Amino acid sequence: MSRPSLYFPKVVFRFFASVVQTGLLFIFGLVTGCSSEDEMSPVRPPSGDFVEGRTVLVYMCAQNSLGADLRHRSDSAELAEGRKFLADEDRLLVFLDDGGKPRIYLFTRDEKHPRVVRRWTEDICSTKPETFAEVLNWTRENYPSREYGLVMWSHADGWLPATDRNYVRPYSFGIDTGSSSMRGDKGPQMDVRDMARAIVAGGMHFRYIFFDACLMQNIETCYALRGVTDYVIASPMSIPAAGAFYTHQMQNGLFAADPTEIVGTYWQDVTDEVLWNDYDDYGIVISAVRTRRLEELAALMAEVLPRSEAARELWPDVSGVQYYQAYTSSYFYRPHNYDMRDAMRRLLSAGDYARMDRLLDEIIVRKEATDYFWIGPGYWTYGTVDKEHYCGLSMFVPQEVYGGNSRFTPLGDLNEAFRHTEWYEAAGWKHTRWGRNTESAKDML
Repeated sequence: MSRPSLYFPKVVFRFFASVVQTGLLFIFGLVTGCSSEDEMSPVRPPSGDFVEGRTVLVYMCAQNSLGADLRHRSDSAELAEGRKFLADEDRLLVFLDDGGKPRIYLFTRDEKHPRVVRRWTEDICSTKPETFAEVLNWTRENYPSREYGLVMWSHADGWLPATDRNYVRPYSFGIDTGSSSMRGDKGPQMDVRDMARAIVAGGMHFRYIFFDACLMQNIETCYALRGVTDYVIASPMSIPAAGAFYTHQMQNGLFAADPTEIVGTYWQDVTDEVLWNDYDDYGIVISAVRTRRLEELAALMAEVLPRSEAARELWPDVSGVQYYQAYTSSYFYRPHNYDMRDAMRRLLSAGDYARMDRLLDEIIVRKEATDYFWIGPGYWTYGTVDKEHYCGLSMFVPQEVYGGNSRFTPLGDLNEAFRHTEWYEAAGWKHTRWGRNTESAKDML
């Protein structure tokens, strides 16, 4: 098994491929943008009516190490190559915040180069919920469509609390380094709850939200976003540095009638020998979650958890359960991200698990996984996928070690942070032995 290359293939192979595909002028244009008045004017539909089809917004928070390594350039080149697959009724917008002034590009089938349709005159923080809401509102007003898709492109680590006060590497969604070095990944992030509020404030509802970012496919994130999107499409693991191959996603993914094609296309690209230089031996686990029955799932959890192993044991025993994140100081003691189906198989009685399993099958409408995936922190460290029992959706399970190591991580006590999620309340965790002890300790303070 060869050692995965974390950054080299993306920077070298895809950068030069993008030069060949779209030319140096296009690459330069992605950084400098354009300034003519025509290019600053949004293309509005006749009479202000919405356009049949789908408008997809790619929200690129690249003012961080991703931008420093030029990942946004290669992905933008792939989008430009894929523009030929756009239907007349579909539109692609890219909000980009990198080392230059933030701007929004419009990609069309007939124009070889993307067109700047909005440019900010000064730097803004792309991870501020107010900025996100402003971009969404502007998109809705200037490009009204029958439906919308959203791609969230950046660093991420799921539902975990943002660490803005500490300015260190662990993050929620996105990092905006502002005027500091883009190599350091130090800057504000966006909490997933604030993300959901910003989408509401922006007046939007999405057909899907696709996270081309690490560790975002967890039940806590999906539940927080249940009211603003029909599907959450993401990976529970640290995704390959290359991310999605957007030319293929434009062909069959972002604009597909069935958005879950994003999952299949992603898996096909990761396993494609032609793209080996991009993906190396990373592997992938990715899934699509339909959100409309998540409250039903929470209600079932609230029913079965009080009689599960989690109700009997202070710290639920999940040894041997599939997990997607190595628990190590190298990753600032982020949690294991246990596979939800496998964890429920361990914690519930046979009858309760059968009910849970049926509902998970209906909610997780598509999933794909390679036999193994890079889990780190060493280049040689891999996790295997239990194809019989995995579901591709992770969950947090309280563990004693999370509290014990809280002083070593800017994330603090993960058990305590979890208690503040919507999922904790809705899924009945407070009625487990761990939850009751947590509430009792809080009352004594």
